[in-house]
Amino acid sequence: MANGGSEAAVEDQVSEIASDGKVKKRRFDKRDWNYIAEYVIEEYHRRKRERSDREQQWSDIDRQISMKPDVGFKLLPNGQIDRYKAWMAEMELPLQAQALEVLTADSRKMMFPDSGSWFRAEAELTDSYLQKVDFKSLVHGDEMGVPSRITQDNANKLVEGFMSEQFRQYDLRTRIDRINAEAFKYGVGVGRARIETKSIITDEAMGSFKLNKKLPVLHPCSIKNVYLDDALPSMHSAQMLQPSHISVDYMKLENLALAANKGSADPNDADGGWLPGAASELTPDAQGYVTVIEMEGDIVVPRKSTRSFVLHNAIVTVVLGSSKETGGTASRGVIRFRWRKFPWSSYLIFPYHYEGADDRYAASPLMKGRPIQMAATDALNRLLDSAALKNQPPIGYNKDDMTFAEGGGPRIYPGAQWETIDPVRVYEEVGGNPAALQAALQLFIGMYAELTGVLPGRLGAQTLSHTTAYAKGAELQRGATRTVDYVTQTGGGPLTRWLDMSYQMSLDVLAPKEQVSFFIPAYGGYVNVTKAMLPEHAQFTWFGAGGPAEEQQKMQMKIGALQLALKMDQVAQAGGEPRTLNMSGAIKEVLRDGGWTDFDQLVQMAQPEGQLALTAGPQAAAESLRALHHPGGQLPPT
Repeated sequence: MANGGSEAAVEDQVSEIASDGKVKKRRFDKRDWNYIAEYVIEEYHRRKRERSDREQQWSDIDRQISMKPDVGFKLLPNGQIDRYKAWMAEMELPLQAQALEVLTADSRKMMFPDSGSWFRAEAELTDSYLQKVDFKSLVHGDEMGVPSRITQDNANKLVEGFMSEQFRQYDLRTRIDRINAEAFKYGVGVGRARIETKSIITDEAMGSFKLNKKLPVLHPCSIKNVYLDDALPSMHSAQMLQPSHISVDYMKLENLALAANKGSADPNDADGGWLPGAASELTPDAQGYVTVIEMEGDIVVPRKSTRSFVLHNAIVTVVLGSSKETGGTASRGVIRFRWRKFPWSSYLIFPYHYEGADDRYAASPLMKGRPIQMAATDALNRLLDSAALKNQPPIGYNKDDMTFAEGGGPRIYPGAQWETIDPVRVYEEVGGNPAALQAALQLFIGMYAELTGVLPGRLGAQTLSHTTAYAKGAELQRGATRTVDYVTQTGGGPLTRWLDMSYQMSLDVLAPKEQVSFFIPAYGGYVNVTKAMLPEHAQFTWFGAGGPAEEQQKMQMKIGALQLALKMDQVAQAGGEPRTLNMSGAIKEVLRDGGWTDFDQLVQMAQPEGQLALTAGPQAAAESLRALHHPGGQLPPT
C-alpha cells in the first residue's frame, strides 16, 4: 500500500521492544503497514467473538425498550406465521423502557442542578500570571462590583465562567444523558473527546454575534460500535501501556476517499495522517460500503521474523473491504495514521457496575432486569390467551348436522338461535386459571421493581396513606441508592476527567490573540479575555446537584469567619493596635455572594474605602451581618 510522505514522519516515533527490555528506534517500512492492518483486523474480530454473548443480550434489551414483541414462537420453520397460533397475544411490557426513563432522569437531576454550577475550579496562580492580568480591565459593567485586584476566588470564577461558556455551546447535559442511557442499558457508556469547528454565538457588552471557532466537544458513542481493550495488567510485565480501544463504522467508500483527498498527509495533524492512494486499492461491497476500524492507544504489533514494535499514542485507521466482490480475500489496508496530540485517551468510559477484577465490560440494571421482563411478558401473554379462551372457549358439535355444516359450525353470539336440536359442548377447562396467571404477573412486576430500584415512589406514585414521612423518604432513598452510587462514581471519575481534558484542549485551540467573551454571574458583567489572561492550569471538583447547597454552606463559613475576625479586631484595637478589617469591602463581598451586582443604591461611599467607621462597634456589625443572612430575627448562636 502506498504511504507517501507519511512513512518518514512515522519512523521517528516508532519504538521497538528489544530482548533486553530496552526501547529502541526502528525503521518503518511498507511491511509494517501490512502487519498493522492484519493486527488491527484480527484484534477486532477477536474482541467481537469474546463479547458475542453480551451483544445478544444488548439486542434483546433494544427490542424490549422499543416494546417490539417476540413472535418467534408463532413462526414455522419456513418463516411463515402458524395460522393456528395467529390468535395468540403479542404484547411486550414497558418495564425496561420505563426503568430507562426514570434512571436517566434521576441521574440528570443528581449530576446537574436546575440553577447554579455543577463543578468548582481551583486555578493555579503564579507570579507571572498575576502580573499580566488586571481584573478591573476584564469585567464590563459597574465598577462597584469589580474587585480591585485579582485573588484566588476571582481566578476560580474566571475559569468556571470560561468552562461554562464552552459547555453551553454544544449542550453537554444532553450528551451526558445519552451516555448515561447507554450505561443503564448495556453497562458501559462511552464518550469521546474531539476538537470541532462550530458556529457559536458570542455575547459581549456591545451585543451578540456569530462566529466560527474550534472547541473541544464530548461525543456520545455507542458501546455496540466500540470494543474496549480487554488486556488486563500483568504482574510479570515491567512496561506500562495505555489501553487501545477500537471503534468500528460502516460507511461509503466514496465518502472516505473524499475525506482522504481533502485531508493532509501529516500524521501530527488531527485532521491529517491520510495515506495517499490508499483508498484506490480498496474494494467495497455491492452497496459501495466498507468497514472502517480505528484503534487508538499504545498499539503493540507483533512480527514473525523480527522483534515486535509498539506505537505509543497512535491512532490507526484500517479499512476492511468486501471479499464477495473479488471472489477471494477481502481488500484491506491502513488508510490513515496519526499521532495523538494529547497524552490522554480520547475515550471516556462510564461503567455502571463491575462484577469482577477480570471483567472489562460492566453490568447494568436493564441487563439484570431482562430475564424478569421476559418472564413478566410471558405471564401477560398467557393471561391474555387464557382470558380469550374463557371468553370464546372451544366448542364441539355434531358435524353430521346439516344446519351447522352449512354455516361452518355454530355461530356464537348473544341471543343466537340454532335451527337444530343437536347439543353443543363448551370446553371451558382449556382456558386454564387466569387468576393464577395474574398473580404470577404481579409477582414478576414486583420483582423487577425491587431488582432495578424503580419503585412506585420514583414513578410519582404515593405510598400508603398511613405511612409516615420518614418511611416515604426511606422508600425513595432505598430505590435511588444505586443510582446515587453510579452518579457519584461518574462525577468523581469521567466527568471530572472531562473537565480537566476540556480545559487543556480549550487553551490549546485558543489562538494567542483570540478574544473570548462570557458572563460571570458573581460580578454581573461580561469578561473579555485572551489566552494569556487564563491560568495555564486548573484543578476541577465535581459536586453535581449539591452545588447550590455547597455555595450556601461556603457563604455561612465566610460569615462565621468574618464574625470571628471582628472579635479579634476588637481585641486588637483594645490593645492599641490599628483597625485591620475593611468593613466597606466586607459588606460588598457579602452583597456580591448574595446575588447583588449593582451597589450604587446600597453602599454609601461617604468615607474613603478602608476608613468606614464602626459607629456601633464590631459586635453590632457582626450581628447585622448575621441578621442579613437570617431574616426574621431568628439568629443562630454566636
